Amino acid sequence: MIKATSSNLKIACFVSPHGFGHATRISAVIQELALNFQCLELIIFGKTPQWFWENNLPKNCKTRFCDTKTDIGLIQNGPFLHDSGETLKEVIRFLEFLPDELERPIEWIQSFEPTFILSDISPLGIEIGSRLNIPTLLLENFTWDWIYQPFTKEQAEYKGVIKKLSSIYEKASLRLQCLPYCERDRNAKKLNPIFRPPSLPKNQVLQTLGLGENDSYILVTTGGISMEHTFKSSTENPYLVIPGDFTETTKKGSMIHIPMNSKIPFPDLVNTSSLLVGKAGYGTVAECWGMNIPFLGVFRDSFRESAFLRQFCIKELNFKEITLPEFIDGSWIKLIPDLLRKKISSFSEKRNGTKDACSHIVTFVNQLSRF
Repeated sequence: MIKATSSNLKIACFVSPHGFGHATRISAVIQELALNFQCLELIIFGKTPQWFWENNLPKNCKTRFCDTKTDIGLIQNGPFLHDSGETLKEVIRFLEFLPDELERPIEWIQSFEPTFILSDISPLGIEIGSRLNIPTLLLENFTWDWIYQPFTKEQAEYKGVIKKLSSIYEKASLRLQCLPYCERDRNAKKLNPIFRPPSLPKNQVLQTLGLGENDSYILVTTGGISMEHTFKSSTENPYLVIPGDFTETTKKGSMIHIPMNSKIPFPDLVNTSSLLVGKAGYGTVAECWGMNIPFLGVFRDSFRESAFLRQFCIKELNFKEITLPEFIDGSWIKLIPDLLRKKISSFSEKRNGTKDACSHIVTFVNQLSRF
């Protein structure tokens, strides 16, 4: 247990809505911080569904939610395609920080009086913290100015966007970078991958899915963006578990469809699976790493982070890359036996980046209390 100067802590969180990876990181850090304080008081600013936070925040949190556009990220057409032209229009407008759009979050912040603002990777939180003279903490493995840099070749207006974003990120009081980070910042504190730990026994997960203790399953995911799948499983066991925009859990043959907001926390779905197949986003990669789960990954080559995630997967995971057509048509199913045979039997527990993130945050809070 890390010694803190107070039994309570008030945090305003600004979270990018680009997929669920940023929200999973914030929630994992909050879970660890909750072990060191009797009570956490939070305001969550963002567009991540409220059910996500209700499912992923610890019980000793008093939480309010403010539905706020915290950044633009990339305008996406499905889980694998983005529109850089439309993104440019939206981000230019967003970075004007119009008074009407800042009024509500600023009022909430001033009323709440947080100890600090925690931002993953929203520039809005850091900008508001700078204006109100509130300490800010940036949690990232990339920032949007870095993501947008390749777009300047075809759309020069991105140069102004990048300059403004860079100046905002530089205002952060403390910067935490978690592996696999894309651009090293020499002043940032470096962390292992951050992931949410599992909480349920495997037999309970299997039972909730309607499976027996000798059954196994493969988890198929595209992160926080649902996708309609057309492939069919040719296997009877392992089953395929597919989260998506479903209202209830349904089992048809070897395929089990479950709601995004299911009774089973997603880290437990990962931990109980034999293999994970899907889009290689930060949260997915970090949880496969932390729980020693084999991974068949699809990358968005047009997304700059992908090269770094791929390098990390090759080095650190029981991993094989598949193409988007292979993922869509289900031809990846023939790769299952070989990857499962390679599953590493000797597994040393991974140190979750939340441990050191919490240590840095508590030190940061203790330093603030001296002034």
